[in-house]
Amino acid sequence: MERKGASRRRGEELEQAILDAAFDEFRDAGYAGFTMEGVAKRAGTSKPVVYRRWPSRVHILMACIASRLPQAETVPDTGSIRGDIVALVTVAHRRMRLVGQTAMLGMLTDVSTDPEVRKILVGSLVSELANLLDRAVYKRAIARGELAEEHLTERLRRLPIDLVRNEFIIYGTVPREAIESIVDEVVLPALRARGAQV
Repeated sequence: MERKGASRRRGEELEQAILDAAFDEFRDAGYAGFTMEGVAKRAGTSKPVVYRRWPSRVHILMACIASRLPQAETVPDTGSIRGDIVALVTVAHRRMRLVGQTAMLGMLTDVSTDPEVRKILVGSLVSELANLLDRAVYKRAIARGELAEEHLTERLRRLPIDLVRNEFIIYGTVPREAIESIVDEVVLPALRARGAQV
């Protein structure tokens, strides 16, 4: 049963309140301490309401993280693929810092030992990130003539985010100069090797 004051929430409003609660639960409790009961309590609703939307904690967590990815239209169009990649991964890094290194490490530990969780992670979050790069960076670059579809591979489509996420997991932060180094020394040379004019 929803708490007093929360009973009028329905549809998208209730769903967003639950996702916000899930984010707070993950950030404060880490993956090991993340529970559906904790999410329901924070959201002022009941566990059955949460479970009706997401069948497990990993499902709600993936939805929560995906809901906090930057929207393609909010990523500045800098006029170059380099600038767009730097802008996008800078925003993504800010979101990673909100979650925190410890919570992310806990989630990855669970992913490494549970094939079902890994499947959900790859099928949702990784594909969401690749789609974001496509919409916010690569489509613009193709329109500008810097890039063509044949220059992209599945790995290159997610490479910038993968590299920044890995750096964050190891060091806990990724300064601006590290982001630019990743783009200039790894991402752009990899695209040039495929024939891109970047």
